[in-house]
Amino acid sequence: MRIGLFTDTYTPDINGVVSSIVTLQKELEKDGHEVFVITNHKASHTKREGNILRLPGLELKWLYGYKLSTPYHFSARDEIEKMHLDIIHVHTEFGVGMFGRIVAKYLNIPVVTTYHTMYEDYTHYVNRFDIEEIEKVSKKIVSSFSKVLSDSAQAVISPSEKTKETLLKYGVKTPIYVIPTGLSFEKFNHDTIDSKAVEKIKEMYDLKEEDKVVVFVGRIAPEKSIDIPIEGFRYITDSHIKLMIVGDGPQLEDLKKMVKNYGLMDKVIFTGKKSSDEVPLYYACADCFVSASLTETQGMTYIEALACGLPVFARWDDVLENLVVEGESGFLFDDAQMFAEKLTSYFSLPKEQRQNFRQKAISKVAQYDAKVFCSKVLSVYYQAIDDYSQAYEVVKIKTFDDCVRIYVQNDSEVQPQKILISFDDYFSYKIRLHTMLDRFTVSDFKQKELKLEAYRNAVRKLRVKDYTRKEMKLFFQRKNILSDQMIDEVLDELEEKGYINDELYIQNKIEKLQYSLVGKGNIRHSLINKGINSEDVEEALKGLDNEGELIKAKKMAQKLMTTMKDTSRKMKKQKIINKLISLGFDGDIARRSAEELDYEQEDESPALEKTIQKALRSYVRKYQGKELQSKIMLYCMRKGFSRSDIQCKLEEMECLDE
Repeated sequence: MRIGLFTDTYTPDINGVVSSIVTLQKELEKDGHEVFVITNHKASHTKREGNILRLPGLELKWLYGYKLSTPYHFSARDEIEKMHLDIIHVHTEFGVGMFGRIVAKYLNIPVVTTYHTMYEDYTHYVNRFDIEEIEKVSKKIVSSFSKVLSDSAQAVISPSEKTKETLLKYGVKTPIYVIPTGLSFEKFNHDTIDSKAVEKIKEMYDLKEEDKVVVFVGRIAPEKSIDIPIEGFRYITDSHIKLMIVGDGPQLEDLKKMVKNYGLMDKVIFTGKKSSDEVPLYYACADCFVSASLTETQGMTYIEALACGLPVFARWDDVLENLVVEGESGFLFDDAQMFAEKLTSYFSLPKEQRQNFRQKAISKVAQYDAKVFCSKVLSVYYQAIDDYSQAYEVVKIKTFDDCVRIYVQNDSEVQPQKILISFDDYFSYKIRLHTMLDRFTVSDFKQKELKLEAYRNAVRKLRVKDYTRKEMKLFFQRKNILSDQMIDEVLDELEEKGYINDELYIQNKIEKLQYSLVGKGNIRHSLINKGINSEDVEEALKGLDNEGELIKAKKMAQKLMTTMKDTSRKMKKQKIINKLISLGFDGDIARRSAEELDYEQEDESPALEKTIQKALRSYVRKYQGKELQSKIMLYCMRKGFSRSDIQCKLEEMECLDE
C-alpha cells in the first residue's frame, strides 16, 4: 500500500504527535508498505528528501515553534499526484492537514484522520486575558471545527476512549476507532540504554548516587500544569530528592522564575530541549515520573516512563485508566501537597520494594507494542478504502429557499437517491456536482433529513398559529418519527430562530385572556396546561395588579347580571360570585364585584311569580292545601326569595285557596 502521512509537525520536532507518526512510519515500512510524509519546514520553498516532502512554513514562536503552512500548494499537489497514494492519513488539523484533505478530494483518495490534540484545552493561547465570553466562543469554535474536519474523513483514529467521548460530544458521525499509539519498547528498555551516556548526564547535572530523581518530559506550557509538582517540592524536606524537567516551551522562563522565588534552585533542574534519541537517557536517570497534566489525548510520556520501569505520579485523568494503578504502577494526587506527601512516602520504602514498582510499571504497557499499533491502523486503512469504494456521486442539485435537495448515486444503484440537506451542510461539505460522498456521510444526511423535514413542517405550522415548546413536542411525539433527542434538537433550533418563544407566548396569551375578561386563576391554569413553567407563569402574572382584576371582574359581573332572568337578587348574587370564581377571579374580588351591583332597581315580583308557578306545577298533583303551600314556600326560599315576599305573593295570586 502507498500511504501519505500529512502533518504540520515532524522531526526534528519533539512531541507526542511526532513520536506517534515516526513509530507508525517505521512499522509500516517494516511491513513492506511505501510511506510518504508530507510536512513543512521553516523556509519559503518546497523540499523533497526521499519520501519526505517539506512544504514552506512559518514558525510560530509563541506556540512552541509550531510551523504553519498555507492550506494549498499547487506544485506540491502535482508532486503528490505522482506518489499514487492509496490512502491519506492526516495527523494535524491546520496547514498541512487542511492541504491533505484538499488533495484527497482533488485526487479522490480516502482520508483517515487521527485526533491527537484536545484543542479545547489550548484556548488560553488565544484567550490571553482569560475572558469568559471569549473562552465560551473559543470552545464552541473548537467543537464545530473538530466535527467538520472529522466528518470529512472516512475514519477517525482516537488515541483513547477519553478522546473518543469528546468527539462524540462534538457530534462527530464518522466511525471512530480507538487505537492507542504504539511504542518501540527496545528504545526504552532500561537494560539496553547506554549506561555510560546516562552517567554523563548525571555528572552534567551534579546528580549523586544517593540522589533520587523525579523526571518530567514534555512541552513546557501552561496546559501541562508543571507548576503543581514544582510547588510540591516546597513541602519536601529531603534534599536528595530532585525534580528534573526535560523540554522547552513558552512557559519555561516563568517556571524558572517560580523556582527562584520558591528558593528551589538546588532541587529543580531544567535541561532544556532534547532530541528524541536523548529522551530515553533522561528517563534512565530518574527513579520515577511526574505529570499533573489533564489535557492529554493519550499521554505518551506516561507510557514511555512506564516502559522504562518508572512508576508514575499523576493527577487522575481518563487516559490513565489501566495504566496508573494506585500503589502498583504509580500514585495519584490532587494537589501539590498530596504529591509531596506521596513522593516522600514512596522514597521512604526499601529499595527492594521500589524495585517491585518498576516491574509493575513495565507490565502495564505491554498492550502498546508498536507492531500491534501498526496492525490496527492498517485495518482502519483497509476499512476506509472499502467504505470509499462504496461512495456516492452527487449527480444533481436542486436548491430551495431554506434547504438543498441533492441526488446521489453509486455504482450499485440504478436510480439516484434524493436527500434533503441544510444549507449549513451544503456549504460545510463543499458539495458540487460530481462531489463524492462516502456512505457514512450519506447515511448521516438521511438521518438529518428526518430532522430537517420535521423542522420545515413545524415552521409551516407555527406560521399559522403560535404554540408553546411543550405543544410542539407533543406534536412531534404523536408523529412518532424522531427520537426524543432529535425532537429536542429541532425544538432548540426553532427557539433559536424565534419560531417558538414561550415568553412572548405568555404575554400574548395574557393580553388575549384579559380582553376576554378572564381572571388570573384561569389565565394561570390555561398557561400551565400549554406547558409553560409554573414559575414563569407566576412571574408574568405579577404584572397584573388587583385593581385591574377588580375592574375586569366588575365588567364581567355586569354582563352576567343581564343574562340572569327570573332569579331572586340573592340567587343572582351567588350565581355571579360562583361564575366569577369559575372564570379564575379571586374569591374576595368575585364577592366584592357581585355585592357592588345595583340589584334594587330590578322588580323581583315577576321572577317570584314565575318561581311559584313552577313549584305549583311540580307539587300540585301530589300535595294539597297547607302541605302544598309549605312545599312551594321551601322551594322559593331555596331560590333566594324571602319568606315574607313569598307569603305576600301567594296571597296576591290566590292560587292556593282551599
